[in-house]
Amino acid sequence: MNIKPLYPFLFCLWSFISIAQEYNPLNSNYLFENGISPKILDAAASPLLQEGSFIQNLTINISGSTGTTSFETQIIYDPRYKEGKDIRFVVAKGKLSKSELKELKKAIEKSHKLSRLSRSYLYDESSLKFISDDSNEMIFGFRYSKNNVEPELKDIKKYDGKIYVIGQTLDRIELVSNEKLSGGKENFKRVVYFKKATNQGGYLVASMNESYTVRGDAYSLEYNTIDYMDTEGKRITWNDTGSAQLFAPGTSLDTVNVKLGWVLPIFGKPATKLGFGLPRPVGLNVIVHSQDDDLDFQGISVGFGASELADLSPLFDLENSEIVQTTNTYFVRPDVWIFPFLNVSAIIGRADNTVAGNFTLDQEFRQSVVDLAPFLGLDPSDIPLSLPLNIDVSANIVGGAVTLGGGVGDVFFSGTYQFIRASVKEANTTTTANAYVLLTGYRFPNNLNVFAGSMGQFYDSDVSGFFELESGDILRYNVNFIPTQWNALFGVNKGFGKHWDFMVQLGVGGRQQLTAQLGYRF
Repeated sequence: MNIKPLYPFLFCLWSFISIAQEYNPLNSNYLFENGISPKILDAAASPLLQEGSFIQNLTINISGSTGTTSFETQIIYDPRYKEGKDIRFVVAKGKLSKSELKELKKAIEKSHKLSRLSRSYLYDESSLKFISDDSNEMIFGFRYSKNNVEPELKDIKKYDGKIYVIGQTLDRIELVSNEKLSGGKENFKRVVYFKKATNQGGYLVASMNESYTVRGDAYSLEYNTIDYMDTEGKRITWNDTGSAQLFAPGTSLDTVNVKLGWVLPIFGKPATKLGFGLPRPVGLNVIVHSQDDDLDFQGISVGFGASELADLSPLFDLENSEIVQTTNTYFVRPDVWIFPFLNVSAIIGRADNTVAGNFTLDQEFRQSVVDLAPFLGLDPSDIPLSLPLNIDVSANIVGGAVTLGGGVGDVFFSGTYQFIRASVKEANTTTTANAYVLLTGYRFPNNLNVFAGSMGQFYDSDVSGFFELESGDILRYNVNFIPTQWNALFGVNKGFGKHWDFMVQLGVGGRQQLTAQLGYRF
């Protein structure tokens, strides 16, 4: 058999196997094997995630059907300015019109939109792969995490990344997306070039080229870093450091501040800078709540039409009566963090209530009825010890809540006040409720929180209304009862990335509760 025609195929197969074996590090990954920190991939996602401060020259070209518009400016980023979340840009005074200045500010904001520094690496380690090793150049592929990404950086989930290492030195990272990005960006490509700091080590973003189209207009952005200082204010240099100034000496300049990220929560940026991890500011929660509450009735009065209500309490042994109110509630709760420690929310939903049990007859009253039974044509043995009660009513609920929260390390605590107004159509009445929830808990890794606390419910215990009978008569009523006020709570909350979370809460005591909540944060 002549195997010579198979030589090229066998050679390629052998080469592939050798390369796979050569570049498959044990107990490590391609980044560490080549002296690259995952922080570098963060810096490629947003240069603002670099440590220290820097100045970049930026040239923007926008080409459309009416021609090409160009802007030149300097970007200044200093983590000590505005809690490190805002940036400034400098333009020659009078060079740009108000509309052009507004357009430039908008373009810079889109390119650098970021609300808070990431506390962990953004790339997905499982996506890191070896692509090729051609002579002196190695190429690795990667993608950013789908979950651990701030909302202002959501576009990076759609990037395909390539890392180019030349002569064992990081040269550049290319990011490409064929999907449509926020702001209508299409055909996106970014190439980030790095240089090694000669006097301190590590890599810095030396320059960056970015291009994309928006509704037919082509955008081209070119960044060049001209100055860099570390976190202590020490100037950093690197090979081939560019020192060209964008503006001629003596040029009158305007400095414009660009606010990045969410306005809310107020004081959120300084809180983040101090190391506090904040949730996304806006959330929408879907909640299912069920509870059984033992009711202690104090009085019952009824009347027909406009007549005065007759007190029926003496007819019953209310202290020994057993009445349970079962409530199943379904509602949505949009919320927003106004301050890092203050959350406000609205409550809109529906409650299905069943009041069931037995009103025990007063012993003396029952005996009187038993004695009169023969004269009324009744069998004394048919006189019950209690009267059964089973009422089903539904209510539309609206309300709001305020939460104060904080934490020390992984221990957190919160206090919540809820106000709810329930309209019960069948009983032609409206009731209000006030609830207080006090919790403390512990944050475990992987976004798992365990908590315990107590809940107090205080609602209208004197309820009046009326029922319209089939005969057309109106039966008016007034009931007075004391519900269980405080019970204990235990629960767990699990976050899935930075968007979704799921919570289960159990209440025990005189009031039995089970609550499930699914939330999404924006």
